[in-house]
Amino acid sequence: MPNRTQRSRSDLKRDLDLWHEEEASLQIESIASACALIAYADGIVRPAEHDSMAASLSRFGLLDEHSRIELLAEFEHATARFEIDPAAGERAALSTIARLQGKARFAQALVETCRLIGEADGHYIIEEQSALVKICRQLGLDPVKAGAFHLAAMV
Repeated sequence: MPNRTQRSRSDLKRDLDLWHEEEASLQIESIASACALIAYADGIVRPAEHDSMAASLSRFGLLDEHSRIELLAEFEHATARFEIDPAAGERAALSTIARLQGKARFAQALVETCRLIGEADGHYIIEEQSALVKICRQLGLDPVKAGAFHLAAMV
C-alpha cells in the first residue's frame, strides 16, 4: 500500500482560504448577474436598485471593501452585456446564476435580494417579477415558496 503524504496545516489552510475565495467570487458573480437581470427587466437601472444591490452583501456574509468593489465591477460587466444584447445578457446571467443551484442558503438569499432590488424604486412591476421567476426556476426553487412575489399581491 503506498504511503500517503501528510498535508501540513499551512497547506490545508491555504486550500480552505482558496475555497472560501472561490465561493465568495461565485456568490458575487451570481448576485451581480441576478441583480442585472432584475434591474434591466424594465429597461433602466435606477440608482435605488444599484444601492440596494450593494447593500445586499451582508446577506451573504460578504462585508469587506474588496467584496463591495468586486460586486460593483461584476454588476457593471453584467449590465454591459444587457446594453449590447439583452437576450445574450439574460442567457449569461441565468448561466451564472445556475452555478448556485443546490446551495439552498445562498439561493434563498439571492431571491430575497432580487425581490428587494425589484421593490427598491417603489414599483415591483410584472417584468421584474417575471425575471425573478426565471431566476427561481434556474435555481430549482418554487417561485411562490421562495418569496418571489410581493406579499400584498398574494393576499
